[in-house]
Amino acid sequence: MKTIERVSIVEYEEKYAAGVAKMWNESRDNWGGDAVVTTAEDVVEKEAESTNLHLFLAVVDEEVVGYCGLSEYKEDTGALYIPLLNVHPGYQGLKIGKKLLLQAIDQTVEYGWPRLDLFTWPGNTKAVPLYKKCGFFWEDRDDATHLMNFMPQVLQIEALRPFFNKHDWYSTSVRPIEIKPDGRKEKGFTFYEYRWEAGDEFVRVQFERTGRGISLIETNDWRVEMEVPDFKLLENKDYPVIYRVENFTSEGLEVSLSGNSSSLVNEDLNEETMVESEWSTSSSVQVQVPDQEPSPWKTHPVIGADITINGRRLPLRTGVFPLQAGKVDVRTVQKYWRPRQKGTLYLDVESRMEEKTVWTIKCPHQKVVEWSQSSVEVEVEGKGRATIPVSVELLMNGFLNEEVEVDGRTEDGRAFSFRTKIALAFPGFGGKFGGDTDTEWYGYNGPYYVCIEKRNHMVSVGSVRSKEDPLLLMTPKLGHPFSEEFSKKMATSVEYIELAEAFVVKTSLESEAFPGIVLNSYYKIYGDGLVEIHHELINNGGNDYKNLHLLQPVFPKYKALALPEKDGVVIGTEALIPYTEYLRDKDLSERWLYTTNRAGDTFGIAWPKEATGRKDDWRFAFEYPLDQLPSGQKICRGPIQIGVNVTTHWSDWREMVLGEVDPLPEKPVFEVVPKEGFVSKTGDEVTHSFRSLLTPHVYGTLTIENDANSYRKEVKREDGVTAIDVPIVHERPGLTTLTGTFRSEGRNADFMTCQLVQGDQKVNVSQAEDRWTVDNGVLTFTASSSYFPGIYSLCHQGREFLHHQYPEAGPRSWWNPWGGGLRYVMDGVSPFSMMKEETKVESVSKEDHNGNHWTGICMATTFHEHEKMKGVTLKQYALTLPEVPVVAVYAEIEQGAPRTFAAEKIALEAFLKPDENLSSCYARIPTEGVFHTYYAGVEEYELESGPSVVIGSDGKKDHLMMIHSQTRKQAEMYMNQDVFLVESVHEWSASSQKAAAVRPTFFVIGEHEEPWKQHPFHRISFKGI
Repeated sequence: MKTIERVSIVEYEEKYAAGVAKMWNESRDNWGGDAVVTTAEDVVEKEAESTNLHLFLAVVDEEVVGYCGLSEYKEDTGALYIPLLNVHPGYQGLKIGKKLLLQAIDQTVEYGWPRLDLFTWPGNTKAVPLYKKCGFFWEDRDDATHLMNFMPQVLQIEALRPFFNKHDWYSTSVRPIEIKPDGRKEKGFTFYEYRWEAGDEFVRVQFERTGRGISLIETNDWRVEMEVPDFKLLENKDYPVIYRVENFTSEGLEVSLSGNSSSLVNEDLNEETMVESEWSTSSSVQVQVPDQEPSPWKTHPVIGADITINGRRLPLRTGVFPLQAGKVDVRTVQKYWRPRQKGTLYLDVESRMEEKTVWTIKCPHQKVVEWSQSSVEVEVEGKGRATIPVSVELLMNGFLNEEVEVDGRTEDGRAFSFRTKIALAFPGFGGKFGGDTDTEWYGYNGPYYVCIEKRNHMVSVGSVRSKEDPLLLMTPKLGHPFSEEFSKKMATSVEYIELAEAFVVKTSLESEAFPGIVLNSYYKIYGDGLVEIHHELINNGGNDYKNLHLLQPVFPKYKALALPEKDGVVIGTEALIPYTEYLRDKDLSERWLYTTNRAGDTFGIAWPKEATGRKDDWRFAFEYPLDQLPSGQKICRGPIQIGVNVTTHWSDWREMVLGEVDPLPEKPVFEVVPKEGFVSKTGDEVTHSFRSLLTPHVYGTLTIENDANSYRKEVKREDGVTAIDVPIVHERPGLTTLTGTFRSEGRNADFMTCQLVQGDQKVNVSQAEDRWTVDNGVLTFTASSSYFPGIYSLCHQGREFLHHQYPEAGPRSWWNPWGGGLRYVMDGVSPFSMMKEETKVESVSKEDHNGNHWTGICMATTFHEHEKMKGVTLKQYALTLPEVPVVAVYAEIEQGAPRTFAAEKIALEAFLKPDENLSSCYARIPTEGVFHTYYAGVEEYELESGPSVVIGSDGKKDHLMMIHSQTRKQAEMYMNQDVFLVESVHEWSASSQKAAAVRPTFFVIGEHEEPWKQHPFHRISFKGI
């Protein structure tokens, strides 16, 4: 049996979820080759939250091979909509798409809707012929590839049923099919025409694009049509509209005609007659200009009538664009304005009249700008444009939102006048104001703004000074099931509220899907870029609502995304901008997101505890469960927080949203990680895994090089994995470097990572008088409490890396006393004061969070003399592993003083000298500039350090890399003829009898010549900190 005969169209049920997921995963090439991985659970969740009225599936032998949703169209009234149509690539060309579309059309007819719409993309040339054959017309627009199908209306016309009861409309259609936008253009109108032929019988129906209505119907027996003189009609002017009926039969036709136009059209039409051959009537109409200019997204005002022929109704409708005699817009090419600044505004004028005219435009008096002249005069060609520069002075930051009076005269001396609105915002620091244009409402506080589209309540949040596009909040939805009703509703009211600390825009939307419910949204804009969104639901109806939900979708661009998970923050370090479908939303451990673009513009997003952050198809969304909303009651929820350049780092945004929290390490989206941990022992097998923290599968060839050994593994897409594992046995102790490549059809990657392999030799801690030495077999470090409270020596295979003057501290450069070496410095505590206090050294062993034991020393200094720090104990730890050239340094502060310390600074100082000659010692710091290496001992430099810095000396292979803690406030270097200092500054706070800690800094010795971009050191932390 042919496949097409085995296809059945069924309604979606949960039992088909796995089949739907399989179909999507095998249909990527239909959608640009995206890497989204869909599971049965994803399908169940998505369809449970869907706004579809129906979901039709094409099934062949229990395999799902086609998908077609049917919902109410959210952009316009009077239409249903196909949000998604797909046919499995292995089953294309078998007319499965046709069966799904015809099912959707039949269902639309059954519901009594007149139209079915869908969107596609211009390059979808395979599907366009199918769409057109099924009755869709491709609308000629620049902003969207929108198709409209009027077959549901045609099939509901009683007078045409005799033809369609006898003949299949699909097979008898003789409409030409071309892969381009449709329509015959005439007098500003665009007409779409269907035609069906069956033997000697035919039917012809013509639709007008903007009114979405019929302008002509013709059969073998009769023809009816209407004729409007022009698409664009001037207000308050009489226009003749002609209705015509032709009778092709020998019997008379009983015809009646009654006007049925939009409320903006003034027309008195009501006639009855008997038509023997041909009859026409002319109706005089006037139009009024609507408050909002007609949008290409919505049905325009219509002129029309209901004609009945022998008792059968035929609705005729033609859309029009009501106009004033002219229009004036105000614009500026100047980006930033400040009060008392002079500049130029441009009045752009457009005439809608046929003849040349002269206009006098009166410049309105108001508080925002001062015009250099009270009026301007301009000559405008018929249906022409002109622009007039006008000098102004800005009086205050605000919204110029005024009616302009225009007086005009034609060449023959006829006078006319009209009023039109001009609107232009002048944002600036400290300016708090709101206003509206024809299409949007705005609220500003300084450079930060909220923009609300009138037609669909989509909200943009941004800054006029940002190089990034604004963040988009999509139309809110009420459910369950969720309704798209607000996407085609304009707010019933908008209020602007100025507060001392912020500016608020309040909108109100009235629900029809949930009668009596009013949704008030408050957009609170602070002057520092924070925007808070509160939602208030009021039940003004008589029904009590239970299990009501509010969904607020948002559409961020996930550039350099920071995403919190339980064991760290996923960081987008790649150029890849993930899609929402790529996120593991169920792994979110905290209620925030953060994005950064290459220009440094940031968006922080956060939601309240009572909301759930989750995926909503291709959007992200915040869902509020509202439980009960009795009649006469209200519920307030929020705030959702949007930070526009509020913080420069995700950790600051996290702290702002959550308060004081433990720090989290960063995890790159893609990396090679050891499954058994970053620290192992000689002879252990370690599984090194190239993994993605996004949902798409990883497939390609992974190659890893280690100690002259090469390991290669290939994975195919159908293997369905997000990690590629390579087991490696590390035989030698020390710092093992692994390099490798990943190659796939679409991406190439090079990477480097390392493994700390412990040897069999134990770490030895010895004491000789007050000198404590730690020896791990490959390096030693030494401290002496009587010399200076810190590590003064760090040697690797006999080579010193630190600069000191043991056994006696003394003056050097700007310091006195100077002990050099490596130590933590409390802010406000001089070296003299530090040496007055007693420092005790002891041997310690500390366990990291992976269970590895690090051995070293702790230097504890309790302050007894220093007035500010009296009662505080500073503990400095220096730890290492057997035969591993790595030292971990961190600090703990035990706060025994009867006071509170807040936002105190503590700095880690490292004085370095990896060669006897200081001028041979250098720091390597990659930047975007031309210099990358700086030598000490030559001249004075202050340098900014990156996340890590490589220290070396001429002629030596081994380098020391200092890896700063991610929680540092800043990291810098200082060089002069006497010293080479690397410093990282940290912040701590603690109340009395509490403790604080500084996360570890690592000193790594090896042959690395450049700082590492990726490494696992930041994931090492020690228990108790």
